[in-house]
Parts: sequence; C-alpha cells; structure tokens
Amino acid sequence: MTWKYILGTKLKAVKTFLQKKRVMAFLAGAFLSLAFAPIYFFLALPISFSIFYFLLEEERGKKREVFWLGFFFGFGHFLCGIYWIAISLLIDAAQFGWLIPFALTIIPSALACYFGLLALSYKFLLKKFQINFAYQKLLVFSLLFVIAEVLRSNLFSGFPWNLLGYAWMFEPHFAQLGSVFGIYGLSFFAVLIGLSPTLFWKRKSSVGDKIFAAFLLCFFLVNFLFGYFYIDDKKIITDSDTKIRLIQANIKQEMKWADGQKRDNFLKHIYATNQKNIDDIDVVIWSETSVPYVINDDEALLEYMRQAVPNKGILITGGLRLKRNELEEKKFPDVWNSIFVVSNAGITQHYDKHHLVPFGEFVPLHRYLSFLYLSEAVDAITGGGKGFSEGEGPQTLMAESFTFSPLVCYEAIFSSEVVDKKHLPDIFVNLTNDAWFGNSSGPYQHFDMARMRAIEYGIPLIRVAGTGISALVDPFGRVVAKLGLNEEGMIDMKLIKNSQTTIYATYGQLPFLILFFLTLVILIVSLQRRHAHKKNHTH
Repeated sequence: MTWKYILGTKLKAVKTFLQKKRVMAFLAGAFLSLAFAPIYFFLALPISFSIFYFLLEEERGKKREVFWLGFFFGFGHFLCGIYWIAISLLIDAAQFGWLIPFALTIIPSALACYFGLLALSYKFLLKKFQINFAYQKLLVFSLLFVIAEVLRSNLFSGFPWNLLGYAWMFEPHFAQLGSVFGIYGLSFFAVLIGLSPTLFWKRKSSVGDKIFAAFLLCFFLVNFLFGYFYIDDKKIITDSDTKIRLIQANIKQEMKWADGQKRDNFLKHIYATNQKNIDDIDVVIWSETSVPYVINDDEALLEYMRQAVPNKGILITGGLRLKRNELEEKKFPDVWNSIFVVSNAGITQHYDKHHLVPFGEFVPLHRYLSFLYLSEAVDAITGGGKGFSEGEGPQTLMAESFTFSPLVCYEAIFSSEVVDKKHLPDIFVNLTNDAWFGNSSGPYQHFDMARMRAIEYGIPLIRVAGTGISALVDPFGRVVAKLGLNEEGMIDMKLIKNSQTTIYATYGQLPFLILFFLTLVILIVSLQRRHAHKKNHTH
C-alpha cells in the first residue's frame, strides 16, 4: 500500500464528506458569521444564503432531511457567532471548563432549531400553495426568517444576538432605516438582499423575477441615499456646559473578583478618575460592577467613592445592591446588578438590571433542578443561592442637565426593552464588562448592537466597559470617541443630544408590522393572480 494510494483514498473520503448537503449547510452558516463585526464582510450574506437556498431547492427527500439542512445551517452560524461563550468559561477553567463542550453544542443546537423549523415551514408552504416563481419563494423565505428572529428574540428569555439586520452596520449609512423599522425591519431587508442572486438561478427568469431583481437593486441604492440624507450633524445639539468623563480601567476578569485584588481594582478607578483635574467635570461614569462591593448606605465605602465625585456633579457607577435588613431575614438575600447615581450627599438614584443572563446571572427553574443533582453546579454558576434578582424594568433617571436610560451590559441587545416609552431619555448610558470574552469577536458584536439602539431611537449612547469598547456614539450610530478592547484610559467629552426623535421611537414596532403585512398581502395577491391565470389558461 503506497503513500499515493493512501493519500488518494483520504482525499476521496474528504471529497465525499464535503459533498454532503448537511456539511455544505454547516459551512454556509459558518460563513455567514463573517458578515458581522469585527469583519463586516457583507458579501458573506448573499453567498451564504444562496448556498442554503440552493440546498433547500434541491432537497426532494423527507421532511427530516429538510429540517437537518436548516439545523446545520443554523448550527454553523451560531457556533461561529457565539464561540466566545467558551472563552468566558476559561476564566475559571478548573471550575467551569467542563461546561465548554456543552456550551458549544447545546446552545448553538437550541438556537439552530429555529432554522430547522424555518426550513420545514418554507418547504411546506411551497408545496401547499404551489409556489414556483423565484420572487415569491424569496418573499416566503424572508417573511419566515423574520418570524424566526422574532421568536428567537423573545421565547425562553430571548437571545437576539447577531440578528441579521446587524450586518448593515458595516457602513452606518446603510443602517439608518433602523430609525424607521427597527432591527427586525433591517433583518427583513438583509434577507431580501441576501437571497437576490437566487432570482437568476434559472436560465430563463420570469418577468416578475426580473422586476423584483430591479426593485432590490433600487432598494440597495435608495437605502444608502436615505442614510446619506438622513444623517445630519445639524440635528445634534452639543451641551458645552455638561462635561463627562468615562473611565475604562481595563481589569482582567480573573482579577476582578479576587479577594486580594478587589480593593486595588476599586482604588484604580478612583486614581484613574483623578489623573486629570475633575473640577471642570460634571459627570464621571464607571463601568458595570466597577465597585466590587455591595453598595448600600455604607458610609465608609461612600467616603471613598466621593473622591471620584466632582464637586458639583455626580458619579454614575455599577455595583451590587441588596437590602441590609434582608441579610438577617434570608439565607440568600435578593441581590441586584445595579447602576447607582452618587453625589457628594450620597446615593441619589439607582437602577436594577431587569433582563438577566440565563445561566450567567440566574439559573432558570433552579428550585426544580434538585432531582438532577445539579445543585452544586447551579450554586457554582450563580455564586450560591438563586442568583441575581430582576429589576422592575426600563427607567429614565435624572441628572442635573439631562435624563438617561441606564442599561446594564446584556440589556442593550433587547431593542424594545431599553427605554421607558412614557419618558424618553436624552441619552443611553450602557455600563458593561466584556472582559469575559477576551480578544474574541464578542465585544465587537456587543458594541454594534448597542450602537443600533442609538440609531433606532435617535438617542446618543455613552458606553463604558470594564474592558471592551467604551465610547460616545451619536444618534446615527457613528462613533465620536472610543477606547478599544484591552485599552486603559479615559475619555473627556461634552454631552450631545438629538433635536429630533425617530419614527421607531414614536411608534415602536408598528412600521415593521405594516411592512410585514404589506409584504404578505403582496405575496398573497401575486399567488391568487397566478392561480387564476393558470386556471383560465387550463379552461
């Protein structure tokens, strides 16, 4: 048996393996992840979706195989899109390393089921209504895809990470329609563009397919032009009287909560704040849990914090909150991941994070898991007890010269949960800590999702990370100033506001719903006309 024979046999086996449809679906889904931050390869969108579409078109077999095609496409997409979860488990590898195989299989698999059901629904509708024209198939697929994204964003606490609409963030001008239709509308448009090559799949395209292809080309150009004329620096109001200082201390996650390091980490924020004179500063902002202690009415702790409070200003910081009297009443008191507003007089306001991270800040159905003998693992994840408690919901807090909507970390990815709609704020203040995710794509994707909230609501964003990306983002999603991943430093800036609100901020999901149902009506009408024409032709 020669080496040429062995090599030839191996190459043949690899070729056979790669020809399998499920593998191709997996690779197409993985390739789609390149469309998002930090790579922004937008062409990955039409390439990936076209491959997936062709695989579905050629599949004439059982429903089970259709599901698996969708599943493997989704599995590849989510595995490559959220692989950074494994990095967070390596922070304490001795305790959590064993969870990595489960995190990289169970979570992407659960999310991939949405794509599997999408593929099944798509093939069912094509057969049920005898849909043959490419543009009609494209509309059916796009509508189903957006439904899948809505479900993924809301069911079982929701996980709207890397919704397809974020692919438009490669260039802010293309993302401005988010101010009208929100992220779901941008996802719908992204699917349409992603599937546009399929209109030329057949040698002889129908008139309807050609018209629709021309429409998509026009949309792509109009989308850019809308953003070009919509972005207007004259709409931005600069408040020169309000000066803000952001502090990114760049503390590694493995050192953040270490008993021997907590005090030094806390003092590091104070020293960093005072590196430059704070007499002219009105607001100092620290990151999520930058105070590594429980913040109540501890006068000694507050005395330290006052060193970072401007004479006539405030400090906005993240920390832990609990009610002191509950320490004696409960074995495991309620603990909140909170944002505090601190003046020289003490704590004036606080906000409690209301959308918690499943299995990161709490374990769903914790009380019912004892029969699985997982209590020790559950306690290890939550730090003992039941984990963090939920806050009451979005709030608008008051500062001296502005109002702000506080967002803790993960909350910024939930589009409809970031503002008190009765009291829209002047700015978003998003405190986070992306040190969990190392040098992966996670911090960049997280930052893009926060930027999208600024576009949707037309509200500037101030983002401060323990390490990650701290920045000032204008109401059009453009980065005005920033500190990059793993950088230590400060940003001094003037407050900016927007003179106009957006359609999305005023009407929420209503414009998207109108777009969705209008598209559905167009699809139904086109199907009815085709069937009527076919019936008349038969007679």
